[in-house]
Amino acid sequence: MDGGDRLADADVYDGSLPARLKPATGGLLLRATLLFSAALVALALVVVPMADRRTHDVAASGGPELDMMATGSIGTSTQHYTVRRSVLQAPGSAPCLLFSDGTSRGGC
Repeated sequence: MDGGDRLADADVYDGSLPARLKPATGGLLLRATLLFSAALVALALVVVPMADRRTHDVAASGGPELDMMATGSIGTSTQHYTVRRSVLQAPGSAPCLLFSDGTSRGGC
């Protein structure tokens, strides 16, 4: 090759990849989506147990005005019944009394 020879444009390497080896334009969006979703899953695996632990601590301590009694059975020598009370009932309303023979009385 002497100084007078001209190289064809196809013979000159410009530093870029051939078209068949270039990444697809949608590939970047897919990679970013996978990266952020993996980060969110990892964050959820750390945050959820911490929040759950905190919830158990509050429930175990009784919390402010937390009534742990929802239902109970009261037995006498002659009659057995179950007292049910809903958190949705109005304050001061009668509780629901369920008797062993299937009858009920109160705010059922």
